Amino acid sequence: MWLIKLILKKEICRQFVKFCLVGLGNTALDYIFYLLFSRVLGVYFLYANLLSVGIAMTASFIFNKHWTFRDKAKNVKTQYLKFVGVNAVYFVLNNSIVFTLVQYLQIYDLLAKVIAIMVGLFWNFLANRYWTFKKPILK
Repeated sequence: MWLIKLILKKEICRQFVKFCLVGLGNTALDYIFYLLFSRVLGVYFLYANLLSVGIAMTASFIFNKHWTFRDKAKNVKTQYLKFVGVNAVYFVLNNSIVFTLVQYLQIYDLLAKVIAIMVGLFWNFLANRYWTFKKPILK
């Protein structure tokens, strides 16, 4: 327990834990919408992935801005565009992994999606911490 308290005293560790919690919630949201689009509505799995990731990404921006990084900056449009850019890279990475695993390695699409999400976690955290929600350097 003392080790956890020690680790959480570091800002980057607290942010990473919060980022992961937001990510868990958004992953659930992503999966729910993916299942809705792909299984219930019969949308092709890559299109279903595009839609579900887009919905989860917007929710993620809101929670990460206000809770994870406690960002007070007023340039929300610029930050959202940066966030979208980070997530566009994530989306290409995610879809490339899902496509490769499903098409070439015949891995079940839901398992492929879990693998892709895990790979993208570190990209998203670091890019958003050091670029999207970067705190200004005080002079």
